[in-house]
Amino acid sequence: MGKKVLISAVLAIVILGAGALVWYYQFREPPVEPDDPDITMHPVEKPDDPVDVTGLDPLREHLEREPEDPVEPREPEELPDDEVITDRFIRDLASLIFRNYHPAVSPAEEGGFTLSFRELNMHYATELTGLSYEEQDVLQAREEVLGHLLQPEVIDLVVRRYGPELFDRLVHLAETEPREVHTSQGLQERQLENRETVEMLEIVAQRLEHLAHVFSRTSSEEPVLERMRDYLDTVEELNSVYFEYWQLDESDDERRSELASRIKQLIMQRENIRGKIVDRVSTPQIAEAGLDVLYQVQWIFRRVEKGGFSRDSIQAMAEAGEDLASMARDRADELVQE
Repeated sequence: MGKKVLISAVLAIVILGAGALVWYYQFREPPVEPDDPDITMHPVEKPDDPVDVTGLDPLREHLEREPEDPVEPREPEELPDDEVITDRFIRDLASLIFRNYHPAVSPAEEGGFTLSFRELNMHYATELTGLSYEEQDVLQAREEVLGHLLQPEVIDLVVRRYGPELFDRLVHLAETEPREVHTSQGLQERQLENRETVEMLEIVAQRLEHLAHVFSRTSSEEPVLERMRDYLDTVEELNSVYFEYWQLDESDDERRSELASRIKQLIMQRENIRGKIVDRVSTPQIAEAGLDVLYQVQWIFRRVEKGGFSRDSIQAMAEAGEDLASMARDRADELVQE
């Protein structure tokens, strides 16, 4: 199945539903040193902090109104609406998932999925689309949303209340929304076929299970977050040394040589820590899918170390991922039987 899928639906609906995964930490990796650092080494930018994002435009005072969705969500149990999540969020998330599924050219091939956890976070980061809040400052609004939605009991309620509705809307889009599809006869505009909708749901379920595994391992394995702290400290020092290196006069050969050696040591240290983190939380299947588990662990680290959220919240999100995956598979099974 597509090798890059949205594990994100979970954090979308859970976390993201929670501030909707409003976070974003992009790793800009320093280039690996060549033999002659004086000629080819380049400075590295400090990774963006998924929590302390600055320079964002002010929040819109009013969200655009969208047409009502004809889907009548199934509600197997009477659950109250959440005070933060609105119907617009569910519609937007379903549309985002739908647009990023790409059917295969032929039935013998596998479809693809192009929405990553990082991209999902970034999608909701600046505007908190479909989420209700009172704060007018984007950073404070984000904290308000997260403070509510990352409570374990709220995570559970959000999944049970909105999970079935999310997948119903996703299926509705697949059955009614024409889209451009690449086929052996060229580009066509059509609705998804039933088998393609089933595949989309199965891919989403698989990615949710992968995400749940990473979150569960990170919350239960103490060394994981400790190593992430070491990783970030190493990256910070590496950037600092790079900066000093490029500020030196070219005539200061001795100091440049010292810094070049230190840069190489720090890169080796960084990659060693990275490998240990990935080994702790990943699986062969997750690695094959090409998922950015380091980014996910860093996101968790920020929530726990900087945001003050408990490991119980992280474990609740892991369980939510499993629950959402089960819902997606159940919906796929229903379509197979139709």
